[in-house]
Amino acid sequence: MVPYHTIAFSQQKLRAALRRAAEQDPPFTYGFVVHSRRHHERPTLGLITLNGESLALNDRLLKSLDGGPLWLFGHARIKLGAGNAIESSSGSKADPSDRPLASLVMHIATFDTTSGVTQHLVQVEALVKAETLVQPLLILAHARPPAWPW
Repeated sequence: MVPYHTIAFSQQKLRAALRRAAEQDPPFTYGFVVHSRRHHERPTLGLITLNGESLALNDRLLKSLDGGPLWLFGHARIKLGAGNAIESSSGSKADPSDRPLASLVMHIATFDTTSGVTQHLVQVEALVKAETLVQPLLILAHARPPAWPW
């Protein structure tokens, strides 16, 4: 269970970010927050939507993001991929793609300004781990991904 204040704070941050990004072309109309949570005392990644829905982040949700542009804090273009899911309990019949993720891989497109006046686009890969994620990640999209809640 995610504390109410965490959900409310995330909703507030999402609303503010979407208001700031509404004038962009195309405008951002959807967002979510990736944060660290617990699943049976194990750290996992979760997401909070604009309407306050709190879900465990899993491979199935990540796969539905494929191809859609995502922006970290509305400033850097990113792609998300599955890292490691938590181990299922013995005898579990749950689909492996529904297991909560303990980590995810984030590819960030950023500009390298160290080379002088010209800017070069650089891809940076980061492993986001639930156990070390301190600052929630605010992610904006131009549209709601298929199969995602509002």
